[in-house]
Amino acid sequence: MQHQRFKPRHSAIRQATAILIALTVAGSGGQAWAQSNATATIFGEVQSPAGATVVLENLATGAQRTLTPDASGRYIANSMPPGRYAARVVRGGTVQATREIEALVGGGAEVNFAAAVDAAATVVVRGARTLIDVSSTNNGVVFTARELKALPVANDIASVVQLTPGVARGTNSQYGSAPQIGGSGQSENAFYVNGFPITNILTQVGASELPFGAISNMQVLTGGYGSEFGRSTGGVVNITTKSGGNKFEFGGKLSTLPRGLKGTTASTYFPNTGANPKTDGKLLYANQDNGSTSKTIGLYGSGPLIRNKLFAFVALERTKSDSQSVGASTETKASDLRTGWGTSNTEVNRYLAKIDYNLAEDHHLEYTKLYDRTTTRSQAYGYSYATQSSTGVPGGSGETTINCCGAASAPGADIDVLKYTGYLTDNLTVTALYGKSRTIHRRSPEGYDPSLPQISSTTAVQVPGLNYPSPQTVTGNLVDPNSGDEQKGKRLDVEYRLGSHSLRAGIDRIDVDSRVGLGLAGGYRWSYHKDAPNAQINGANQTLAQGGGFGTQGYYVSRDYYSNLAHPTSEQSAQYIQDHYQITDRVLLDLGLRREQFTNYTSNGDAFISQRNMIAPRVSASWDYNGDGSLKLSFNAGRYHLPVPSNLSSNMAAPFTSTSEFFTYTGVDPATGAPTGLHALGTKPYSANNAYGQSRDAREVTAIGLKPLSQDEFAFGLEKAFNKKLVAGASFLYRRLNDTNDDSCDQRPIDAWATANKVDTSNWGGFQCAIINPGRDNALWIDFADGKGLRRVDISAAQWGNPKPERTYRALNLFVEHPFSNGWYGKVTYTLSALKGNMEGQTDTIGGGDVGLTVSDDHKELMYNAYGYLPGDHRHAIKAYGFMQVLPELTVGGNLALTSGAPRNCIGNLPDNLRFANDYNSAYFYCKGVATPRGSQGRLPWQAQLDLNLAYTPRYAKGLSLKVDVFNVFDRQTTTRYNETYNDGSGISRNYLQVAGRTSPRSVRLTAEYEF
Repeated sequence: MQHQRFKPRHSAIRQATAILIALTVAGSGGQAWAQSNATATIFGEVQSPAGATVVLENLATGAQRTLTPDASGRYIANSMPPGRYAARVVRGGTVQATREIEALVGGGAEVNFAAAVDAAATVVVRGARTLIDVSSTNNGVVFTARELKALPVANDIASVVQLTPGVARGTNSQYGSAPQIGGSGQSENAFYVNGFPITNILTQVGASELPFGAISNMQVLTGGYGSEFGRSTGGVVNITTKSGGNKFEFGGKLSTLPRGLKGTTASTYFPNTGANPKTDGKLLYANQDNGSTSKTIGLYGSGPLIRNKLFAFVALERTKSDSQSVGASTETKASDLRTGWGTSNTEVNRYLAKIDYNLAEDHHLEYTKLYDRTTTRSQAYGYSYATQSSTGVPGGSGETTINCCGAASAPGADIDVLKYTGYLTDNLTVTALYGKSRTIHRRSPEGYDPSLPQISSTTAVQVPGLNYPSPQTVTGNLVDPNSGDEQKGKRLDVEYRLGSHSLRAGIDRIDVDSRVGLGLAGGYRWSYHKDAPNAQINGANQTLAQGGGFGTQGYYVSRDYYSNLAHPTSEQSAQYIQDHYQITDRVLLDLGLRREQFTNYTSNGDAFISQRNMIAPRVSASWDYNGDGSLKLSFNAGRYHLPVPSNLSSNMAAPFTSTSEFFTYTGVDPATGAPTGLHALGTKPYSANNAYGQSRDAREVTAIGLKPLSQDEFAFGLEKAFNKKLVAGASFLYRRLNDTNDDSCDQRPIDAWATANKVDTSNWGGFQCAIINPGRDNALWIDFADGKGLRRVDISAAQWGNPKPERTYRALNLFVEHPFSNGWYGKVTYTLSALKGNMEGQTDTIGGGDVGLTVSDDHKELMYNAYGYLPGDHRHAIKAYGFMQVLPELTVGGNLALTSGAPRNCIGNLPDNLRFANDYNSAYFYCKGVATPRGSQGRLPWQAQLDLNLAYTPRYAKGLSLKVDVFNVFDRQTTTRYNETYNDGSGISRNYLQVAGRTSPRSVRLTAEYEF
């Protein structure tokens, strides 16, 4: 497959160079630092700098970096690996002063040295990180390994992200546990490990996981991130892993969440609709026996392979879970109850290896290997509602799945990342990164033989006296065995300090290659039929009787093929430049510009989405008001773009085969069930919908000049350190959606255009949907099958009838924090927010649909009354977490979340005067024939969850830790979602306002950990 790859143009290079020059000549003097969100920065000032150098030593690895302060005594070390450092002032070969500091990912650590110290003396100050980081203009928070270990939080990325203000749990279980950050959709976040993207390759929903104990820092950016980051209109989750050092360290843990200590899952009942007396208030699902037990074993080890030179860190983790749940309702037919109880055994294997090599004092090489794979084996059994228990009788074959199928929040991965950092001079740093990620999606039913075709027959279509065996145990479609994703990422960053400017520029590129789709199990299916002997089947050139065999009695057979295997690829590239301009000692101005290109290709290698030259300016400022880091004022503004996930092309531009070949037959193979004595009724396969394995013309899939999804953002912030034990702050965030991409399937505007332009559409197969910019004029290429080929069809926004997309998010965040001191740490945040609009973004809670292909814009009536409070709107959110060492051997931790309920809707049929052929029935913001605007039906209840833990570290067994975590202490199973579909046909649905989601019941995690 040949693609037209993106090549940097000379004009683009000249423009970037001109910007660099313009920025560098803007000023001199002052203090500046270029801060990467993937590393840390250490900076400060040395009084009496003449003859002095500053040596920064990583306390774990012994790696050193030597810097010479400028004439004013200032120094800056960019792109430093996060960790603890010793900063030393050396003069004449003598260490005059030493400070110890912790540098966190994406942050700045300030180390100042006051008046000259007696050469014979060495002062050591052991300090924690600065209370307020005045060098950062980001909005977010960093969690350290110590905090993650001490807090009662589930051991996954999404659960940690939930601790951050402005983050809500995803509103649609279709997209897993992926969070909504700052009012964004669940597909709008970006995730990184050691600078490499780990976001779900296929759908952009969720991310790969790593052994939880391997996390060193987790930075959650809820907005305001610089121009080096893109491909996100939500948040950025930036993780750095632990590394080996000069000390050998080993450890392990055993953890379990036993079913016996979990709360009982609440059963589900039919709602009281008042219109369905046969079901109102009655049991629907008996969930009391649902439950699971999981056990985790983890091991890690680290140390030097060559002291001060080569280091390794390895973490291994395996989790096994056994779960069971009812899958049949009280309405399930007796014949289907044989598969009404499901069990599954899941094994999650994760490991991480990190190799660090100090090539020389100024050159560092690191390699990261990350592996994440989930394998689930499931089996169905019979279920009896008479006893409300499983019968224990297997019903159908079990199956094994591996990270299946394009999993929303747990995609799995096999990742390799190589990164080089070169400190070429005190002022010039270069970093280069290359990584590769692979995922697989497998579904293997037990006993499945891929060489056996399916057999489909019933008594009514069988020749009397013949046996029709069906040895293939699997029916329907299976995930194609070649399904999987591959991603290659390249990145180059250059940092240069010139006077009061610290410049950072770079280029990156991601290439995505996916294989996704379905095919008939066994490759094809023999389907037996019966009709009148004189019938002539579609695609046939003779009647059944003329075909002979049992055709004289009306019996015939078809060989059916179905395949929807796509091979979508995409390219995402970007160039950026950033100037951190220290206007004065107290004021930092951050100016950034990002240019992005997104291209999506069909399975044939044709570009069907090509979004170029997308310019995203970013500006932010930080004001150290008092000059001592005790009061910080900040401002952010910027534009952000989001690419289209590659799964969209697997839906819109994939080769599709659905054909049948028709035969009469004279017999049936008693072993395979295949027909014998075949006589073809036609000369070629027949497809009712013209699906002969071809792809749509790439030019017909999307609107001409399609604009990307983009969002503008503005933020203001204030932080005040009252003393070393109390920090408080407030921030305001405003986000506005500008454009989005979505599919429209409304043929009416096109029919009107064809009529107005006198186009013959008698041979046209109809409109198959296309990706457009809702609310804008859109032009499409369409072939009306009139012999004139593709022609441009211009349809105005008014003719489409879809409104311009709206989504605004306003949030006021307040926090009070007690930094760790006197044996305890605590933080309380309150968020007052409003999320309002007429669409959620790439994902849709109400109508569902794949990412980037929501139901919202399929036709204009779906957007009537669609403006209101969106499903992710939670007006009030209080989060509090912390831990305290109450005794030398005893630590307690807590995590409290109080969140107001989301808005409710009523979704029903269009009024009679608005109904049209092929409308979507109960899918509109109308109930009882009356408009019911989005979010107008009240609110869900408040959600309240308290998690607590207790850790015991006995003195008599150094390194041993025993811990118990209790999640949802009060076992509040609050409703998080209702079924909002009002109509079932013309009447009131018996499931209207049925509980569709609850918070998980109480669970207890027991952990034993040993470090030595």
